[in-house]
Amino acid sequence: MPGERAGTASGLLNSLRQTGGALSVALFGALLAGAGGTFSLPGMRVGLLVAGLTLCATTALAAWLLPRD
Repeated sequence: MPGERAGTASGLLNSLRQTGGALSVALFGALLAGAGGTFSLPGMRVGLLVAGLTLCATTALAAWLLPRD
């Protein structure tokens, strides 16, 4: 990354990180609330399954895309 573009890259990374965090909280909150708006144990299971699958997918993607020395 050229030095003159480092600020732009940093701002983009931080914006995407913040947006992803906000969307994750909203999504998992909706899954926990369930259809009736109250706590839902099946919704919690689905939320944890989605979080685990997302973690596994991003780990595999990082291992595939990141350069090795």
